[in-house]
Amino acid sequence: MIDLTAPTVYEKVIQEADTEQVRLVINTFRGVEYMSLRKYYLNFDEEWLPSKEGLTMPLDLENSRELFIGLVEILSLAESKSILEDNFKEILDQIYLT
Repeated sequence: MIDLTAPTVYEKVIQEADTEQVRLVINTFRGVEYMSLRKYYLNFDEEWLPSKEGLTMPLDLENSRELFIGLVEILSLAESKSILEDNFKEILDQIYLT
């Protein structure tokens, strides 16, 4: 259950469309900080409300470290792919398109 009254420590909109957003939010609930990556929707009163779609986990060193490692790996792979495509596009096209 999402506690709408939990004090927000940090909030950032990661992705936005007309009636949906994905937000990274850090809240404190019962003395524990939680990190949430959650989809929000625009209701009929034009208020952004959290949906049930998302993930919430305690914001501790282990969770933060593992999430950071995963993001660095994803970014490294994306950068490597971009470098390979920029420098070897013709060769890669020959390999994969024939």
